Amino acid sequence: MMQSHRQHRLFFFLLATSWAVFAPSAWANDTEGLFAGVRFGHELAEAEFVKNVRYNTGVLPSYPDGSEVAGSDRARDGFNAFSANLGYRVFLSDRAYLSGELEGAVYSNAVQGFMEGTYTGHERPIPAEHVFPGAWKVNKNHSLGFNARLGYVPQGFAFLGEGRSVYLISGVQWLDATFEVAIDNFGVGEEAIRGVTRKKRDATPWLIGGGLEFGSSKNRVDVRIQYSSWSMDRVSGDGATAKTAYVLSTFDVDEVGISVGYTRSFSLVM
Repeated sequence: MMQSHRQHRLFFFLLATSWAVFAPSAWANDTEGLFAGVRFGHELAEAEFVKNVRYNTGVLPSYPDGSEVAGSDRARDGFNAFSANLGYRVFLSDRAYLSGELEGAVYSNAVQGFMEGTYTGHERPIPAEHVFPGAWKVNKNHSLGFNARLGYVPQGFAFLGEGRSVYLISGVQWLDATFEVAIDNFGVGEEAIRGVTRKKRDATPWLIGGGLEFGSSKNRVDVRIQYSSWSMDRVSGDGATAKTAYVLSTFDVDEVGISVGYTRSFSLVM
């Protein structure tokens, strides 16, 4: 009799466990489907500006084999970001989900520095021998991207609400950015070489990161940290004549972003 009673208890325990693991959950019902959100964040960025000046072989009498000189500078600052997203979530199992989202963002602030160059003023400022000093900066304007999330709803941590989950995220963006580069060799008269170049460029940043959602199944707060990397460049001249030096300006940017957002789910389950 005692053995039978124990068997019944074990049976009900296994049944309850199976139901908890395999039965559809309230999270899947309430959060699966369309969602939309907004996000505010700050992206801590390090930018490296590299400038390369080159002349081809046979162009300059003083450099029959051609010439090449390069300079670089690094600076740290950050971009403020505001974004809005629209996505769809599908549960792969009782607690694991996959979602895809479109995200548009606008930015403010800039990363800026000053390239010391290689010209020190102790001789004539010959472009074939020098990278001239000058200020530079990089601005992010706006972007449109696609992100994918792989998330999990933990069984514990009920104090975080029914909408709680942790997730990994990866994505790619199409970014519109602007750079500005100035040169000034501090020369006077015919030795003065100065100017400012400002250009818009497209870049394709990729990102990886992770986040935490908490709140109700319909309305959630989303905290995220992510890393992204991107670059852009500009080429002028061809190095084929004394007045058309080949000049390559490259900007490489690495960012760590921290953001807080609000997400609203539109459940498919009535």
